[in-house]
Amino acid sequence: MKPDSPQWPHDLPRVLLIGAGVVGRAIADAHAVRNVAFCLADQSAEAIRAAAIAFDEAGLARRESSLPGGSLHAITIGEPKSSDATHAPIVIESIVERCEAKQDLFEMLQSELGKTAVLCSNTSTLLIDEIAGQRLRSAGRVCGMHFFMPVHARAAVEVVAGKRSDDDAIQAVVDHASRLGKRAIRCQDGPGFIVNRMLSPYLNQALLLLCRGATERQIERAALAYGMPMSPLELIDWIGAPTMYHAGKAFTSAFPQRIDPSPMVPALLKRKRLGRAAGGGLFDYQRGQRSRQLSDQTQQLIETYRTDHREFTDGEVLLLLTIPMWIEANCLLKEGVADSMGTVDLAMAGGLGFTSDANWSEFFSELGSEQIDGAISRWQAEFKSMRKPSIK
Repeated sequence: MKPDSPQWPHDLPRVLLIGAGVVGRAIADAHAVRNVAFCLADQSAEAIRAAAIAFDEAGLARRESSLPGGSLHAITIGEPKSSDATHAPIVIESIVERCEAKQDLFEMLQSELGKTAVLCSNTSTLLIDEIAGQRLRSAGRVCGMHFFMPVHARAAVEVVAGKRSDDDAIQAVVDHASRLGKRAIRCQDGPGFIVNRMLSPYLNQALLLLCRGATERQIERAALAYGMPMSPLELIDWIGAPTMYHAGKAFTSAFPQRIDPSPMVPALLKRKRLGRAAGGGLFDYQRGQRSRQLSDQTQQLIETYRTDHREFTDGEVLLLLTIPMWIEANCLLKEGVADSMGTVDLAMAGGLGFTSDANWSEFFSELGSEQIDGAISRWQAEFKSMRKPSIK
């Protein structure tokens, strides 16, 4: 018989990671690098075996584990320290981006492991309030802990508070981010949070420009001049077509008046060009190294979905890539998702690796309102993402 008030099992590390896919493994690696003991679980025995082999090759101590409920395969990496008992139990899920699946998981975890654990979703497309739903006995224990890809190269995580998230749960996640050597960017719940809210139109715009006549080299030059660490086309491959598709769908659903979804991402999915981890997306990859040019299949897709053969200047490409992010930043500030432009600057640097010597917002200060407004006026009829909404 199940106890009336189940507690966190004494033989389980205080960190439970669920999902051993590409992102889940990257999050697990971030824990291993910082010598934070954790249990990694997945429905797939094959995924856990693959993770176990990788940890063995890295010389990390691991052991087979079993979780209450019996539906997940699991391994434990590292040995818990006596000081770990002072930390709140934390679960971080990186499973399929379906709200019902995450709700089912969290309901099972609260039933089997108790109500004290903080339940974190690494979602990039779903609302935390929707995940918390109405079924959990302790919805206040649910919040967001959104890692950015590539996890090892990003200095921050978003810590997302839903309307019912407990203050102490949020603080526990902030503290856990610090244990991982990452800065916590606090924000409120909302479509895409901060980073994906700004990133979605940027990445989509790059694909639209490809099909209108801009070249991959122009797009990369503009991104690097802007202060981004890589081309948005390469970042799309890092994120992967499945996640891109779900993130784009979420943004389009929330803000249909501000984006024209590129058909390139669904086409990549259809052709199994799933991204860097799968060996090919917009670019081809061998041993993790990107091809110098877009793949032949990508070139074919560009011609399939081409809408123009225009010649853009590098300056035009720069404005068309960057101003949609500036528009979204101002929107989310007015909506209260971020509390200040300083928080947005931290999100750009820690979440997207913005590398300019100046803060992200200073780029637009240097552009000046006259140039920004001129670009909006010139391009808003052609690109929804260049339309500045009126927010009361």
